Amino acid sequence: MASIPLYQHDEIASRPENANTGLWYDKFCNQWTDDWGPIGDRKKDWIQTVTDGEIGNRDEIEIINKRMKKLIESSSGKVFQFKNESRFVTGLGKNHPVENGFTWHHSLGVPYIPGTSVKGIVRDWARQNGVEKSKIDRLFGPDDNSERSAGSIIFLDALPAKPVSLSADIMTPHYGPYYSDQEIPGDWHDPNPIPFLTVDKDQEFLFGILSRGDVSNEEIDEVGNWLIEALDWSGAGAKTNVGYGRFKHIKIRSPAENWLIEISEEFGIDISKITSNPTKDVISRWSDIKDKDFKTEVAIILKNRIILEDNWDGKRWGQLEKLKKALKQYMGG
Repeated sequence: MASIPLYQHDEIASRPENANTGLWYDKFCNQWTDDWGPIGDRKKDWIQTVTDGEIGNRDEIEIINKRMKKLIESSSGKVFQFKNESRFVTGLGKNHPVENGFTWHHSLGVPYIPGTSVKGIVRDWARQNGVEKSKIDRLFGPDDNSERSAGSIIFLDALPAKPVSLSADIMTPHYGPYYSDQEIPGDWHDPNPIPFLTVDKDQEFLFGILSRGDVSNEEIDEVGNWLIEALDWSGAGAKTNVGYGRFKHIKIRSPAENWLIEISEEFGIDISKITSNPTKDVISRWSDIKDKDFKTEVAIILKNRIILEDNWDGKRWGQLEKLKKALKQYMGG
């Protein structure tokens, strides 16, 4: 009798709703053959079980991000937000039935970049740009076996700012026999399409650094600049030599600003026109906010935008005038 996993099925299994995606992807692949051999053409099918819809629980991600920000603020550190301008992949070298692994956050089940990897990226950037070795050793820790192994800067894991989108990509090596059997590389070898999992572009991640207590604010800022430059020019994760993993630093938005962006996207409004030409839906959504403090934060942003557009004083038109009236009544003028 063939020794095969009990969860093997003829069809590709569907990922359960609200499942930990990382646990599902790594542990529940049901496409093994009866001799435990490669799963062949079914690799892409398994990858696509995690590419439909967004990955990660929004509430859980928000909670851990708030904790991360609070920790950083209490430790004289800095938090940074980045958006990947190209696809991003990490953990390709891990074992997996599809032959290319992936790095998942154990509890959130989302892609992330371990703090140790972030530290290595920034350290290498500093070294390549001529920073003195003594300074690098002090900030990042020495690279030898000396007694003092920890540096003065702590790098936290980089986590998604919100649920992320994933997609399948394909690499096509042409010289497999050369690498595996040491044959002469030649154009007569057949290409070998290999699918692998990636993070789609335009996903947002939070990075954090903090001090062990013996670093000046100026040095914290300096290391932060190295982080921004390293992610922009060198990138993070695998396949950076061919353009993967490039990140751009973006201004961290407040929850109120995120609310405005989400509302503008929902109703198809240009974010730059959400106050100069609002719809009744925007006014209604703002009026329905239950949290008084959050409603006030949104109101302040709306008012400041209208003032910036020079539309606060004097009578204007249509929905804008209705929005101004609602804000003035709520804020007392």
